Amino acid sequence: MDKKRITALRKYGRIESVILIIISFSIYYLATLSDSQKFPDEKEIPLLKEESLPQYAVFFDEEIGSVQNFLALNAQRSIKAATYTYSDSSLVRLYEKKAKEGIKVKVVAGRNRDNSTPGFSFSVIEQERGIVHPKFTVVDSKDIFITSSNMSSNLSTSSNSGVLFRDVPVAAKILEEEISALFSGNIEKRCPHGCETEIGTIYFTPGSACRNVRDLFSKAENRIYGAVYTLTLRHPLITGLKHALKKDVKVNLIVDNWIGRENRKVNKGAKRYLKSLGAEVEFDNNILPADPLFHHKFAVVDGKTVIFGSMNWTASGCYRNREIIVVNNNPSIAKEFEKYFNSLF
Repeated sequence: MDKKRITALRKYGRIESVILIIISFSIYYLATLSDSQKFPDEKEIPLLKEESLPQYAVFFDEEIGSVQNFLALNAQRSIKAATYTYSDSSLVRLYEKKAKEGIKVKVVAGRNRDNSTPGFSFSVIEQERGIVHPKFTVVDSKDIFITSSNMSSNLSTSSNSGVLFRDVPVAAKILEEEISALFSGNIEKRCPHGCETEIGTIYFTPGSACRNVRDLFSKAENRIYGAVYTLTLRHPLITGLKHALKKDVKVNLIVDNWIGRENRKVNKGAKRYLKSLGAEVEFDNNILPADPLFHHKFAVVDGKTVIFGSMNWTASGCYRNREIIVVNNNPSIAKEFEKYFNSLF
């Protein structure tokens, strides 16, 4: 073989090697880029199996994402959801995928944080007074997941809770009617005195919800455990807690330490007031190893009744916002919430 041919082959060999290196690097870069563009909580969500979920179950923190994914992946006909804040996320991408497969997906929100436009039916609803703040999902008109988290929540850096109910068509119909009305821009009187369903009594605010929770607090005999993002004064829930404390009922609350305007801790005033009456009230950063967004909205009364939903314990939540509250008397569900509450200390 002559020298020119050998030189040419070596040249082409080097070019081929360079091309292979470039291709390999490109594949690695694209894979790395794809992984880095995953949403913060996406890698942390394990898959759930059908047989692992009972008719009802309580979930906390990063488990919330597992349930949301499970419901979306197993939807056969429809996914309908309500949230306060919405933004693009791994769950939204999954909803878009299901919509392309022919599943009817409809989401209503109180606020679009990133102004993105999803590939399914979507509407943002605003009120002159208050905000649209419910957080729940209905799948196939029978399975319900009511949670404290928004569709913009980073589940790896926030603390939330949720309750899954399966095969509950009566409650599902009420929640689907709520989504349809909100989607049309209507905030209707729904369950003004509470609707009795398979999941307990459903309330929407404004209405009688806060008065009924006040009465539950007032009738407590032993203890009230509560975890809530925002706690303010001058509304019926505070009145109920006052009545309970006068009877020497143990009131133990955990609230978020978030900072509002003028660098003020929003929950500080209510915390100080309730402590002066004998309640035990702690900021989440004083008892948790990290300082997550403590976004719960639940209370357990006497270890047998649990109150959960989307409402913070505020006057706005009671009188102006659109919220969902559920009062459930299943002691097994109450036990799971109380067990979680105790695990925080």
